[in-house]
Amino acid sequence: MELIVRTQHGHLSPATRSRIDEKLAVLQRYLSPIRAITVDVSQKDKHHRVQLTLAGDNGILLRAEERAAELMHAIDEAVTSLRRQIERYKGKHWRNKQRHDTSPSMAEVADVVSTTSSIVRTKSFNIKPMADDEALEQMELLGHSFFVYRDHDLQVRVIYRRADGRYGIIVTA
Repeated sequence: MELIVRTQHGHLSPATRSRIDEKLAVLQRYLSPIRAITVDVSQKDKHHRVQLTLAGDNGILLRAEERAAELMHAIDEAVTSLRRQIERYKGKHWRNKQRHDTSPSMAEVADVVSTTSSIVRTKSFNIKPMADDEALEQMELLGHSFFVYRDHDLQVRVIYRRADGRYGIIVTA
């Protein structure tokens, strides 16, 4: 498992980094294999914000974000949130073998910050073919309002949450 730790202001002490490593190693008990976990740490006023992004080899991408006055408390809460998401994912997919198994290419997120335009972040990722229901669940697991994916005919689609709470799909022509 690759662990990437990014901080907004300064660096973490080696002791804090090793405590974070120990906390995140626990997640391998719940989901294996985990390809990478990215930890983004920032501080505003007296509150720490921790965002964990987990990428698994089997096509899963989970994200948790927590804020707390103490850094380790925020990390504990984010790990607990990720563990709940893993259990939910396993309950819906691994215990229910009716899922179509496709090539397991998974998102590799690369953040590129542009200083010359109003675009402040670009994400690049590989997407695997999936059914509409699976894309909807992946969107909900990530906590996003939209999700880009390919259907089994390799057509690019976007599923999104409408203002009325229902969902829509944009299909490319």
